[in-house]
Amino acid sequence: MKSPQHLPCNAIIGGLALTLALATVAPSAHANVFASNAKINGGMTNVSVAQGASVSISYILNEPASGGVTIKVFSGATAIRTLSLAAGASGTVRGLNTVVWDDRDNSGNTVPAGNYSVSITAASSGYGGWTVTTDDNNDGNYSYYSFGIAVDRNTNSPYYGRVFVGNSSDNSAGGTSLLLGDYVGIQKLNADGSYADEGGFSTGGVAWSGGGFAPWKIRVSDDDQVYVEDFSSAGDLYRFDGAISMNSMQYVFAAPSDYSMGQWSGFCLVGKGTNTVLWAADYNNPPNCLGIEKFSMQPDGTFDATNGTQVVAVGGSLDAEPFDVALDMTGNIYAVQNLVDSGNPAARVLAFPAYNPATNGSAPETNATWAVGAGNDEYAGAHGLAVDPTGTYVAVACWGVFGASSYVNGSTTIFYATNGAVVTNVDLDVSIPSKWTTNAVPPLDPTHHLDMDCDWDLAGNLYYLDDWPGVWRAVSPPGPNQSTTVALPLVQVVTSGQPLNITGITVSGSMITIHFTAGSSDTAGGFVLLASSTAQGPYSPAAGAIITGSGGSFQATIPVSGSAQYYRIERSGATVALHITSLRVAGGTVTLDFTGSPSDSPSALTLLSSASANGSYSAAAGATIIQLSPGQFQATVVTNGPSQFYRIGK
Repeated sequence: MKSPQHLPCNAIIGGLALTLALATVAPSAHANVFASNAKINGGMTNVSVAQGASVSISYILNEPASGGVTIKVFSGATAIRTLSLAAGASGTVRGLNTVVWDDRDNSGNTVPAGNYSVSITAASSGYGGWTVTTDDNNDGNYSYYSFGIAVDRNTNSPYYGRVFVGNSSDNSAGGTSLLLGDYVGIQKLNADGSYADEGGFSTGGVAWSGGGFAPWKIRVSDDDQVYVEDFSSAGDLYRFDGAISMNSMQYVFAAPSDYSMGQWSGFCLVGKGTNTVLWAADYNNPPNCLGIEKFSMQPDGTFDATNGTQVVAVGGSLDAEPFDVALDMTGNIYAVQNLVDSGNPAARVLAFPAYNPATNGSAPETNATWAVGAGNDEYAGAHGLAVDPTGTYVAVACWGVFGASSYVNGSTTIFYATNGAVVTNVDLDVSIPSKWTTNAVPPLDPTHHLDMDCDWDLAGNLYYLDDWPGVWRAVSPPGPNQSTTVALPLVQVVTSGQPLNITGITVSGSMITIHFTAGSSDTAGGFVLLASSTAQGPYSPAAGAIITGSGGSFQATIPVSGSAQYYRIERSGATVALHITSLRVAGGTVTLDFTGSPSDSPSALTLLSSASANGSYSAAAGATIIQLSPGQFQATVVTNGPSQFYRIGK
């Protein structure tokens, strides 16, 4: 629960103990069906239930699980209950699904007291080719005039799978429209196109100017931060949490208004926390164009527009100003040039090697690894691009050629990242939904598209904006597939007493009081208040906390903190959950950050691995675990094969 100077959020209930978190080294390019928004008893915080009580497990599927769904309940590393749902049955449909676990194991026995984690594996027989899986006539897929789309790929986030779409032109008829996509601001959608739980639209507290320039491009960083660009001011950047809440808004990049230090039209982000690096494409006309620059995050979380490093310069393969930039997991750089004149001989899509100042004397790169699209009008007006999480594909969204009065023959094309060869074009033959045809002039037909931007989810699906009818679409890759999602909440089963429930928070003067209920036989001395500066932890005992009460009604008091704080109540003796918070691969080494109890010792923790999500886990050979700070740990291990799943054991 946040401290009183911020909006409150749901507080965690119940105690915590060992948890297992699962992640992949290299997400499958064909894992197109996946579960997101996974909740236990309707929430995303840990729950405490009495032994024998049923537990509700809900989740959203981005498309039907034509291969069925398997839900597993784990005690430690052991799956004690497996629920198998056949294709077409309840629990396998596109959208919201709810399944009940009866608190029993596979033998029909009521499970003992303890802590349990839940995984959802969705499978699909797949498609014969790249296939649009969204419905253009769905209200949530409509956005009047959008230039930015992004997807949250953080599996350890409650916003995993969320789609962000920014509309930059008002079509609300003075605020009377019932469609959120008509308003200037940012739409928040679940992976199935339904609106986010807290509401499907937000301005984030920014007075976006609209006019087709703001909001502009959107990207989500590795640590779950949403960055939104304002192109009306040459590329200013704002940062938000996954709810685009007003109190989370930060102004992090101020572009010079005279364009002297760049007119930043597109950007991407690499890294997390204070190690986040901003990469931006300068749309100034040569010779004033800075090409592609990168900016390191400053200690205050902002980026200095006057202190960039030029990485790719105009004058070699990049013979015009770049319009957008993207990087893959190994640092290779991809860029597009927004050339709208028919037959232009310059390349539209280019790839450059990873930037390493040690090998080129700190000079910017000029020679592309590959460059395609010269003179090819199918890639005219290249406006946005994105690399899939595996680094296999590069998608490019194009406006098309500027004709007598409008752009024609725009499209989104997928290229192989290794050589620029074409994989497919996803919408040259996509028909236009009749529902939105009144928003476009001239009349629409299947060959007219105005594609603005694109992004990929972690499961390998492509998302792109087609502003000719005003929709966003999701495209699934071909082939059978499956994907496993681990629910963030744990289930704590208790044998005696009533489950812990935080019921409210009050503030008086400089003190916070957290009210909670427990069993009538519980005593105040049997609880501990934990605190953290972030919702995901790590949590540690709150200094100065006093717990009082009896008869099932209790309260914890603590001085107001000067910064946002999250709180949890536990029964004494419970151990803080082990939780993987990030995973990255560099130079053949996998690095996992995870949290645990401040009392945990690295020597008591083990990194487990398996070649498949549902396989047998064993100690990862050669793994090293160190403690970064109390409750914060890091594991490193050499990569093993094209993909690997990990868990932390104790």
